[in-house]
Amino acid sequence: MSVVDGGRTGPGRMSVHPVDRRSPMPAWAQVQRDLRRQIDQELPTGYQLPTERELSELYGVSRITIRQALGALSTDGYIERRQGAGTFVADIPEPVQHDFALTTPWRDRFHAAGQAAQSIHLTDEPIAPEPHELTKLITSEEVSAKRLHLKRLHVVNDRAIGLTDSWVPESVAPGLADQVLIDGSLSRTLREAFDLVPSDTNHYLEVGAANSHEARLLNTTLDAPLFVVWSVARLNDGRLLDTTRTVWLGSRVRFHYTV
Repeated sequence: MSVVDGGRTGPGRMSVHPVDRRSPMPAWAQVQRDLRRQIDQELPTGYQLPTERELSELYGVSRITIRQALGALSTDGYIERRQGAGTFVADIPEPVQHDFALTTPWRDRFHAAGQAAQSIHLTDEPIAPEPHELTKLITSEEVSAKRLHLKRLHVVNDRAIGLTDSWVPESVAPGLADQVLIDGSLSRTLREAFDLVPSDTNHYLEVGAANSHEARLLNTTLDAPLFVVWSVARLNDGRLLDTTRTVWLGSRVRFHYTV
C-alpha cells in the first residue's frame, strides 16, 4: 500500500491500493474503485485529491488511466473538478432506498418522503429483444406470441437511477401500443386503463454491469455495477401479463428489507 501526504484539506495522508496487473478488471476501474472506497470510508467532503500526475505516480498508471477513473467518479457525483483549482470530494447525495416490500409503487413512496420521482416512457428507443433469462421462465407458446416492448427511465431528484424493459402480450392488453402510460407507469396503466392486476409475480435478483446503451441512458460509465431484477407477472387465470427486466444503478440505489 502506498500513501501520499495530504497537506490539503482533511486527513493528512491518503492510502492507495496499487493496481493489480493480473486482474481482469481494467486499470482505470481499479483506480476508480480504490478512490471510491477512500471517499466512502475516509475522505471528507471538500478534501482535495492529488493531481493527475501525482495519482499516476502513486498507482503506477498513465495519466489517461487516471483521467478515466476521475471521469467515472465525476459522473457518479463523487468528485468535483474545479477549473484551475483541482479535484475535490463532492457532497455526495445519499443513495435512494428501494424497499423490497413492494406493496405500493416505488414512486409513491418517494413522493411521500418529499422527493421528486418519475418514470419516463422512452418511446423513441429501439425495440429490444426479450433476454433469454426471461424467455426461459415462460412457455414456448408465450414466447412466440406477439408482444409489445416498452422501456422506461426512472429518475429521482433529477438523477437517473434505473431502467425497465417490459414485454406485454398484445392479446392481453389490446390497444396498449396507442396508450400514453399514466405517469410513465405500466402497472398503473394496466390497472386503470385495462383493469388488469397481477395475482402472482415472481422476482429474481442478480448483479450485472451496464452496457454502453444503459450507461448512456443512466449517465454513468460502461460496466458500472447494476442490480438486475427479472420479473414474470401473471393474471388470476394464469395468463401471462408481462415479463420485465429492471436495472438499478448500484451507486445510486440501495435495497432494504425487513424480516
